[in-house]
Amino acid sequence: MEPKRSYRLSIAIPSSFTAETADPKLRAYKVGQIARAAAVFRVEEIALYRDHRHPEWREMTALLKYAETPQYLRKYLFRHSELLQYAGVLPPLRMPHHMVTSSIEEGQYREGVVLSHNGMIDVGSDECAWVDVGATSPLPLDTCVPAGRRITVRIYSRDGAFWCTPEESPGYWGYRTTTHTSLSRIMARADHAIVTSVDGMAVTHEAMDDLGRRLNGSVVVVFGGPGRSVRSILADEKRSISEFTDAVFNLVPHQGTATVRTEEAVIASLALLNVAEYT
Repeated sequence: MEPKRSYRLSIAIPSSFTAETADPKLRAYKVGQIARAAAVFRVEEIALYRDHRHPEWREMTALLKYAETPQYLRKYLFRHSELLQYAGVLPPLRMPHHMVTSSIEEGQYREGVVLSHNGMIDVGSDECAWVDVGATSPLPLDTCVPAGRRITVRIYSRDGAFWCTPEESPGYWGYRTTTHTSLSRIMARADHAIVTSVDGMAVTHEAMDDLGRRLNGSVVVVFGGPGRSVRSILADEKRSISEFTDAVFNLVPHQGTATVRTEEAVIASLALLNVAEYT
């Protein structure tokens, strides 16, 4: 399990991200690239914000949440939906909580869903509930939690049997997906907002040092959409970048293509943040 970052990292993606992609299967693939990048670079939050020219985000939200959920829990948490029709093209994320084995060990952290019974007998007086953690059978939970809730648990043994208790994982445990009615609200709540733009400061050794100094507290890296820069999206909200930050970086300088797609910018930017953090 990789440790958590010393700061809280979020990325802000507009609802217009897939607006120019007509094929729903290709839209799902593009969303999967964002999920994959977030998982690789230990992003804690994917914040979807409303671009009022393309305000629909239900499909993106459903796909991002589905990708982040361990496979063995999806049957409890997702119903059949057209929004997930092409979820099969999402790449596997294999984050620490995406367990691929049913064998469990004491001290192990797992993601689970609370059940009202263990599938065979009703809950006894000593057990509040049972949790499906992807093992061969549900484990009893030592704390009363409402059925249907998704929780993180730690496995321990008692009287020769495995039990679990709700706890927070000490390491990186995946991302959560949130939705926001405006970009300015996301930027205002962060300690540091970093905007990616072709007209920003080009990446140099000095720029990387500046970037590294901003990596503390809560950090959000803001991306525009197809044909829509962060500057123009904020202008629609009657706001400007300078109200929230002076950290505007061109993280793909001297690009060899006419445009850099959002999913490409996300990967390039997060890779550079990793370098800035560890140098």
